[in-house]
Amino acid sequence: MRLTLSRKKILWILWILITPTAFAVLYMNDPPRNMAVASLVTVAFVYLITVFFSFKVGRTDIILLQGIGLAALLIFGLFIQALLTELAITVYLFTQRLNWADSYRIPLNMLMFLGMSITEGAVYYLLGGEVHPDKLHFLLNNAVPVFGFYLASYITNEILLYVFRRWLIGSPSQLVKPFEKDSVWEIVATVMMMPMGVAFYTLYAIKGLSGMFLIAVPMVALSIIIRLFNSSQQMSEYLQRVNYLGQKLTEALSADHIIELLLKELPSMLDVDYGYIVLYDVPDQPRLICQYRKENDGIFVPYQIKADVSFDVYHSGKATIGSRKKDMYPYIKALSQNKVRSFLSVPMFYQGKVIGVLTFGTSVKSGYSKTHRIGLEIVGNFLAIALRNAHSFEITKKESEHCPLTGLYNYRYLIAVLNKRFEMSDQQTLSIIMFDIDNFKQINDQYGHQNGNDVLIGVANRLLRVVGHRGMSVRYGGEEFTIVLPNVSCHDCFALAEKIRQSIADEPFMIYLDQEHRYKSIDVTISVGTATAPQDADEPFELIRKADHAMYSGAKRMGKNRVSRYG
Repeated sequence: MRLTLSRKKILWILWILITPTAFAVLYMNDPPRNMAVASLVTVAFVYLITVFFSFKVGRTDIILLQGIGLAALLIFGLFIQALLTELAITVYLFTQRLNWADSYRIPLNMLMFLGMSITEGAVYYLLGGEVHPDKLHFLLNNAVPVFGFYLASYITNEILLYVFRRWLIGSPSQLVKPFEKDSVWEIVATVMMMPMGVAFYTLYAIKGLSGMFLIAVPMVALSIIIRLFNSSQQMSEYLQRVNYLGQKLTEALSADHIIELLLKELPSMLDVDYGYIVLYDVPDQPRLICQYRKENDGIFVPYQIKADVSFDVYHSGKATIGSRKKDMYPYIKALSQNKVRSFLSVPMFYQGKVIGVLTFGTSVKSGYSKTHRIGLEIVGNFLAIALRNAHSFEITKKESEHCPLTGLYNYRYLIAVLNKRFEMSDQQTLSIIMFDIDNFKQINDQYGHQNGNDVLIGVANRLLRVVGHRGMSVRYGGEEFTIVLPNVSCHDCFALAEKIRQSIADEPFMIYLDQEHRYKSIDVTISVGTATAPQDADEPFELIRKADHAMYSGAKRMGKNRVSRYG
């Protein structure tokens, strides 16, 4: 959760005001009893052991204090039980090594567990639970109060979680349901802890301190088993999501789409505040192909290979998990503006070779685990395959859509674009320019086909320079070229055609005379025709035919090196 400073302050104020008042009331209504130091220290020790074997399910921390909580209530009273619970939660929060941004969890968790202690104890007493129960007939005489104790613990926990999340998160689109998937684990833990709590008190009543340890061992063992089972299930679910993301990446056909998909899906799987991808197509010249900041504030940090962890990961072929305590690499520090607290960098393998490095960082302390490393390594390999496939696809696509000599679009792509434009219902203005290089056959015959090709390339370069992004430049075939101009009027089209003609005619072209070993300047001119839809044509081939007619009848036959408009 990301909280505003004002809400954090409110939490701390509530904790400071509520805690001493609540303990004063508890002390007056259920003062400490059976204050044997050895018993108190032993129970406190068991509390702490339970805390150290807590685990996390989704967003919820599962701390199995219910088992020892009932026994503490019966042995010492509600005041001591609440005090021990607060002590255990304090130790737990200390082990989490919270940063300043997450410090609100201290008052939040302390208040929640204090509320749970008060509620479960009050329910036990209200249902007639005995203060000094008979050790032999404890469960028989107190079955309903015991059940109420654990039921109150579970319900109070769920209600407080819902209330705190709703109030703290605030945005309706992010509100959580009062009972979620995580609740199943809490129910399971509560049901399993109920007999443990009864057994803990019974063995204490019969065997004393030794009885506590007899039941403490299976309690801890049960906690470990649940923790391992939950970790296994989380790993399974995490790897399923990793595999699903990998499949989606390999289905994408463009590098931009692949990167966009990765940055959209990955933050839901692990904490990602900063990230970047470096490709090693040329080992000594790595390329930064993506730079990500969650804030999306437009900051760009120039990439330096020696300042980055990617260099080490690439050469070692092994993933690296880093933290702020270790030497943080300058590049990720600069990218995060020194806010990163942990990072994870993994190699991207393709056919047994490292072709790139994927690195992510977070402002969360110790934000990445071994599980995250394994998952991101798999994602990195999928990403390598996806980028290679996209590169191959883009090459094939470019070859099918572009002229290999000039790099301009080809005839096939031109027809596809025109058909699509004419299929649009709005029928917006569409102009077209066609031109032919004058006397091109003579250039080929006099100077050779290689020089002819060089002239074609030179014409294409000038065409791109003049037209830019205003239209699509096409090599129609041979020495003929076409420019498609969406939403350009016939007058503007004619003006642009004249500008193209001048750019060709005004500046000579350089060719190389192989036998003479020297360069030579030659003049080149073009004849140009234009047409505009829908006024001149209502289908693609008709528009091309009209522009072609204008080029030959109005420009070629009238002396070349000129522009003619159809009609």
